[in-house]
Amino acid sequence: MNKFISKLSFKEKIGYGLGDTACHFAWDMAGMFLFFYFTDVYGISAAAAGTIMMIARIWDAISDPMIGVISDRTETKHGKFRPYMLWFAIPLSAALIMLFTTPNFEETGKIIYATCAYLLLSTFYTAVNLPFSALSGVMTADPGERTLLNQFRFFLGFIGMFVVSFTMFFKNYLIVDDVFAYAQSINLPQQALEYIKEYNWGEARLLDTTATLKDFITQKEQAAFQFIAIVLSVISIALLAISFLSTKERIEPPKNQKSNLKEDFSNIFGVKPWIILFVLGIITFVLILLQGSVINQYFKYFVGKENDATLLYTATTVSLIVGVLLARPLTKRFEKRTVYLVCSAIAGALTMALYIPGPEDFYSLHIINILSKLAIAPTIPLLWAMIADTADYSEWKNKRRATGLFFSATTFAQKLGGGIATGLAGWLLTIANYDGGAVAQSDEALMTLRLLFSIIPGALYLITAALLFLYKLDDKTLETIRVELDKRRKLESTES
Repeated sequence: MNKFISKLSFKEKIGYGLGDTACHFAWDMAGMFLFFYFTDVYGISAAAAGTIMMIARIWDAISDPMIGVISDRTETKHGKFRPYMLWFAIPLSAALIMLFTTPNFEETGKIIYATCAYLLLSTFYTAVNLPFSALSGVMTADPGERTLLNQFRFFLGFIGMFVVSFTMFFKNYLIVDDVFAYAQSINLPQQALEYIKEYNWGEARLLDTTATLKDFITQKEQAAFQFIAIVLSVISIALLAISFLSTKERIEPPKNQKSNLKEDFSNIFGVKPWIILFVLGIITFVLILLQGSVINQYFKYFVGKENDATLLYTATTVSLIVGVLLARPLTKRFEKRTVYLVCSAIAGALTMALYIPGPEDFYSLHIINILSKLAIAPTIPLLWAMIADTADYSEWKNKRRATGLFFSATTFAQKLGGGIATGLAGWLLTIANYDGGAVAQSDEALMTLRLLFSIIPGALYLITAALLFLYKLDDKTLETIRVELDKRRKLESTES
């Protein structure tokens, strides 16, 4: 069998996917809980939290292309991209623990510490995840296998997300006994004790005449978040090692290709399909993290049941796990672009509909959310498979290959979108007078939470659907490219 278009074994696909499980531990801990952790546990303002995340994204504008360029030029006996999973597994885990550790500093010191910790996490995450993502583009040249490989990747990645989704539950479970004992020691009424059993810290605090329960809960939450980060970090190191050992790089740049950074950048920005995916990626990650950054606050203050956020995270993750399995079956029947466009449009309409349920509309809220995530899930592996396709298109057109650079620009879009989202969420909530230390929020703050949770991300989904009308790299063109590149690679192999 042609090694360039080889069908990957089940073991190799699983091994590759486990690397994304590890990456999701760090990415989702930050994406799901960092904004809430900063404002309600760590103890800084929403504006400061949003600004820290924006600073990290500005740094990513430098570090992402830098790692992409470096990985493209890396030469080891294990390949260009695989070694990064080993080299940076421990630094990434250490940075995650550092980020979810609360130092005994004043507010300014906390802000500086948090900024440094988040910059380190962003840097080490890029150093692991970017080469890991690019790896899928050099494991096989078969476009169908790439889609299936990325389907495995995100299926197992969402397993990691599923584990992380229970963070709020784990956090509350870890502290509830200590909080209950403390409440008894300061003689809080029975009703407060009942609230604590239900993890309803806000209502319990209202019955605290000593005004000490809040600080005690915060200290316990800080320790719980740190413990969870430690456990996930240890597991992620093991998973990245397994992924390294399970995978193999097969596609190399043309033999006569010389290092030319200027030409690589010129080529990447000359590929129109990639530019469309780059813009689409920014918008996509803006809307995902815009919604994700306020989920905990939405349930804490609008729904009035903080622990129900765990139910939403769990339902979301299960929906994504199921939905991502539809990517390959759908693309066997329809064009990738068509699948992406239709799924985005449906998800947009459903996400906007999340504005409708009130605090007591439990079932309608979760049903709409599940349907929206089922709709968008198939597009997630498609985005990364399509990026690999644009790298093939560039090699076919320009006779140069820069897989790491193509994927680095996409991960930059991912992080830029995240920075815009969290920065925007923080600033909008600050304008709306959101107070992370308050028991209740103003009507203006509640309305802002609802819009960030539904209407705004839903509208952005519809914009991504419209963008895909401009994407012209269809399956027929890709097959022509694959055949011609295969001939070139066989010829080079024969000549060498």
